[in-house]
Amino acid sequence: MSGGIRPVAGAYLLISGILLPQASLAQPAAYQDIPPGFDFPADEATLLHFRDTQNLAELRRHGWYVWAGLTQPAPGGEAVWETWFSGQETFDPAAAPQAMADRQIQRRFQVPRQFSDAAGPVPQAIGESLLSFTLFNQATRAHIRGNNLHLQSTLTSINDQFTQNNTPGRDRRIDDFPREAVALKTVWWAISGTGLTPLPVWDFDPVNANSAGNNFNTWRRVVAIDPSREVIPADETADISLGGVSKPNSRVIPLSRMYHFELETQEQVDAVNNETAAQFSLGRPAAIGDYVALVALHYTTKEIPDWVWGTFWWHDEPNGGPYGMDRPALVAGVWRNYLMDIAYSMVTPREFEGTPNSVYNPWLEARFQQGLSSNCMTCHQRSVWRNGAFVPFLPVTTGGLLPDDPYFNDSLQLDFLWSINLESSAQ
Repeated sequence: MSGGIRPVAGAYLLISGILLPQASLAQPAAYQDIPPGFDFPADEATLLHFRDTQNLAELRRHGWYVWAGLTQPAPGGEAVWETWFSGQETFDPAAAPQAMADRQIQRRFQVPRQFSDAAGPVPQAIGESLLSFTLFNQATRAHIRGNNLHLQSTLTSINDQFTQNNTPGRDRRIDDFPREAVALKTVWWAISGTGLTPLPVWDFDPVNANSAGNNFNTWRRVVAIDPSREVIPADETADISLGGVSKPNSRVIPLSRMYHFELETQEQVDAVNNETAAQFSLGRPAAIGDYVALVALHYTTKEIPDWVWGTFWWHDEPNGGPYGMDRPALVAGVWRNYLMDIAYSMVTPREFEGTPNSVYNPWLEARFQQGLSSNCMTCHQRSVWRNGAFVPFLPVTTGGLLPDDPYFNDSLQLDFLWSINLESSAQ
């Protein structure tokens, strides 16, 4: 059933394969924007008013509406965001011109960029290199390619011109993206096609001190994902292990509660096995008939000058606690199983102890020292180009840099998008 969809428990589940470079699905997936009716792009003054008055309910409502728009089914059945442009389509100089009618779904796994340094991926332990890929909507891609920001030579030329003109760091920046721009980062977990697969669940109960980091292999609880049944009693449990650690009495959950894909070819399997997380979750290499399931997604939209930052992660109890609040009925089916946090500011609303606003995704930032008190906006504010020199993003933190901070000296600010630094081409 390559390229097909099927409704399960009221949700559309895509069961087509994962693409490698040069591979394609049997059926095209034409690009789709966020459809009308989902508050995107919202009025900038209204969003800034809600931010400045710390109207959390309205800020969260807007975040959920964009999520609902992103997850609407495209004509082919996949989520709208799945039809967007891959990093290769966006940054490769040889990428074909935009062809909206005959594009294929793009799923090219790589290690999350947070897990890399100048020498490449640096997993601290087996399982650290998660399955991930980034996607960009048409407005983002058009701005990058229309301004040649996919080329390192362009970035260096702009930066050198600022140097020749003695431009201060606060003013060394590329042109702002349009308000319709959106960028995504996705994270996936390998699931066995038979039997039960352990899946860590973040319950905001860290094992380690924040100063030590809390990678997913340390989380206290796992659930057991069952691909064979769509209805499972709420109290069913099983004994399972994750990375050799026993997890008795783990709750059993049907795979149909997660957005997922079946691995149907050896190419797809090889793509998954390039990352250690797959073997960590399965206890063996992935094989044809296994699955990958979406466990986390970041989105950022240029609706306000510093962008809106929404982060989502799967949970087996998505209706409890503050991160499930304000979810509207427009969020439908399997997408209601994801929690959300959102940032419009690097500072407010402050945490209960008075520190700056903290917004993180447990799958991506919790692993770092101080990751539980970090803010994605603060990290992305530091996205700059230094003529090819490595720019570290660690340590993760909260708060923000002042416009005249020395960090920006001799650097070209990239309008909060690390992808421009990390994926631009040397050609």
